[in-house]
Amino acid sequence: MIRIAIKMLMGSRVKFIGVVTGILFTSLLITHFQAIFCGIMTRTFAMIADNQIVDVWVMDPAVEYIDEVAKLPSPSLERVRSVEGVGWATRLFTGSLRTRLPGGRFRSADVIGVDDATLIGLPAKVIEGSAMDIRQPDAVLVDRESARTLLRPATRGSGTVNPADENRLWGVGVGTSLNTPTRPLVVGDEVMINDHRVRVVGIVEILPRFIKRGTFYTTYTNAVRLAPRERNQLSFVLAKARDGENAISLARRIERETGLKALTREEFEATTVWYFIRNTDIVGQIGMMAMIAVSVGVSITGLLLSMFTAENLRYYGVLMATGATTRTILAMVAAQAVTAGMIGFGLGIGASCTLGIVMSGTGLPYRLMWPTFFITGAFVVVVCVLSALVSARQAARLEPGIVFRG
Repeated sequence: MIRIAIKMLMGSRVKFIGVVTGILFTSLLITHFQAIFCGIMTRTFAMIADNQIVDVWVMDPAVEYIDEVAKLPSPSLERVRSVEGVGWATRLFTGSLRTRLPGGRFRSADVIGVDDATLIGLPAKVIEGSAMDIRQPDAVLVDRESARTLLRPATRGSGTVNPADENRLWGVGVGTSLNTPTRPLVVGDEVMINDHRVRVVGIVEILPRFIKRGTFYTTYTNAVRLAPRERNQLSFVLAKARDGENAISLARRIERETGLKALTREEFEATTVWYFIRNTDIVGQIGMMAMIAVSVGVSITGLLLSMFTAENLRYYGVLMATGATTRTILAMVAAQAVTAGMIGFGLGIGASCTLGIVMSGTGLPYRLMWPTFFITGAFVVVVCVLSALVSARQAARLEPGIVFRG
């Protein structure tokens, strides 16, 4: 009987395609919303993910996520180094400083200061220049994406800014025009960070950030010089566990012995994600769109299955007249919904993956994780069950005598 039900479903090509299409779009939208959500959340902890070599991040106990820090006293570094199980520990500065470009434009940019000796904290991929050049006086590295988009200096004449007039070069004073054409920031350019002039010595590749801003890397000493004067300047202590030492155990030991907050890389990533989930409307918006997708899927699939069942009531009546029970007829309707659901689910996942490949070239957030398949499958089951119930109502009321009417 199940085989007959599936043949009946596929025999009506138009309605079969319509039912599958309804589930396809439901599966596509739910999968895609989840992948976009995961992609956005991944960007919230991009700076943590850029430092895969680090096992434990040590910070002020009040810090809730990566982008907002409370500075630590300088002796905190030595306190962490003295904890048993720490292989090495180094310092890291992070801060948002105003950056002015030649031509007068300015941006708020993230300045990251890495340890002068080890350069731990620099991105692994340096596209232009050399990471060692960062040790030069007033030297910075800039990320490639912001050099192309946000941090674009003015272009004049042959493509360089005329340095004859310092005020007009940096956009200081009356009469400065901000309508000058711009070009990408390149190695050798100079910018002003917090009224200190620095020189770009390299271009690096970093993971996309949640909030798109320019990012500069420099040495810790230079970053402290660029930043406004504060009593404490140490943002994080980055620690590596000794061989054979468990990172989680080390983090708890650091907390006990120093009184500071210590999180493994995975814990800090999760803490940052949950901060944004609690304090933004992203989850609610994604959930609302998913509910809309389910509603559309139920409406289209339920309507078409109901129409299909109504058109085939006479054949169901024949089956019941020859001995088929109501349970058998309901099983046939359910089999039709499940078949359409499985096909639509597979096509929807495939369509989302295809869109994800296309989106990867545009820089839009997309991350497909394995739990997404189970969540999407659960939603598709809900759509199929509700659609089958709509159709089953007609089959449950069916009388075998309908075959002898008209």
